[in-house]
Amino acid sequence: MMKRLLFWLPIMLLFAGCSGEEGNRAMGLVERDRMMLSAPVAEQIRSVLVEEGQKVNAGDLLLQLDPRHAQWLIDQRQATLVQAQAKLNQLQTGTRLEQLAAAYAAMLAVQAQAQDAEKSYLRMKDLWFKKIVAKADFDSAKAIRDQTAAQLTQAKQQWLELKNGTRSEEVAQAQAQADVAQASLADAQQSLAELSIRAPKAGVVDVLPWKLGDRVAANIQLVTLLASDRLYARVYLPATALGKISQGDTVAVWIDGQEQPVMGTVRNIRSTPAFTPYFALNERDRARLMYLTEIDLPSDQNLPIGIGVEVRLP
Repeated sequence: MMKRLLFWLPIMLLFAGCSGEEGNRAMGLVERDRMMLSAPVAEQIRSVLVEEGQKVNAGDLLLQLDPRHAQWLIDQRQATLVQAQAKLNQLQTGTRLEQLAAAYAAMLAVQAQAQDAEKSYLRMKDLWFKKIVAKADFDSAKAIRDQTAAQLTQAKQQWLELKNGTRSEEVAQAQAQADVAQASLADAQQSLAELSIRAPKAGVVDVLPWKLGDRVAANIQLVTLLASDRLYARVYLPATALGKISQGDTVAVWIDGQEQPVMGTVRNIRSTPAFTPYFALNERDRARLMYLTEIDLPSDQNLPIGIGVEVRLP
């Protein structure tokens, strides 16, 4: 019995050591930030200027959607703005001198007619009292006098309206209409600019599923970029290691296929457990809570996305 125990003891210690070593590792993958650029509207692809795997800089044009409909909308709203601005300028400028003079002349003409009608009425009234004219003639003269008096009042009010100028409320209303037209034009111009799909920052074209001439739906993914400004490892940290590693710590990250580790800096540890993929768990860790952790790696490391990494925990 003693010989059998001595035979199995080294093997049991070996497996125990291996199990302990497995439990002190956090597994993960090398990642870069992904930028998914989608179509703002349903439109046809006019040109594709990049290929998958191509490096691009911030602001580079990647893909162009057909801009004709957007340009037509801009032309329409530009015309609306010109019309609204012209109306506003007219109200702000006020009445032209020629219009004011014409209104004053019209008022004088009606005033003369009213004076003549008043005189005719007085003569007809005197003749009617003397029984020289019929009452119908007297009533007709009175009606003409009242009519010309009303026309004179109307002409005076029109002249005063032009003389006093535009009301402030009308100017404010015209200004608001011009502002609405300007905002609508700016919105149309922004819509046109969004049809030119540009790189938000430097990176590499990862996925380019569409080709020239395809008609795409709104909000569908057009291009996927991998940002080149940040390289990091995404690992799953067991709950038992939360007290040993914290944000800002420097840790050794072992890359698959490399003999020496790369030093990285812990940038973030999620506060809640995350779903953990099977590859990141060993038999001992499958029953534990795992916390997604991001570790920044040196930017000069030319590492492919998706390569496996492990962090040996203290």
